[in-house]
Amino acid sequence: MTRMRWAFGIAVLVMAVFFVDFCALVFKCGCRSLWNGISTYCNIHAAIGPHCPWCEHPLAGGGVAFGVTLLAQWAAFFLPTNVSLGKRWLLAVIAFPLVAAIVALAQGLFWGYWR
Repeated sequence: MTRMRWAFGIAVLVMAVFFVDFCALVFKCGCRSLWNGISTYCNIHAAIGPHCPWCEHPLAGGGVAFGVTLLAQWAAFFLPTNVSLGKRWLLAVIAFPLVAAIVALAQGLFWGYWR
């Protein structure tokens, strides 16, 4: 179980490190890597919108996206199945862009980011 927890932690760390980069990829908002200014250049700072949904609504936007993705990663690791640890890790890492993209699409449409 300890190996599984470590693998889960690493998958979550990968998501946490690249979450802002994913925001920039999906919303083309100007966000940058954690080590390169994060949201300094995000369109959230522009006087006129549209504004990045994850930055404009940090809890309802980015927070929900992060939480739902984290839940999917948890499920990949801890739901009972006969899948190997390596495959569980791969599923958890793949869950990050897949689940986050679905949530981002829904949120972007809901808040009218793409008109």
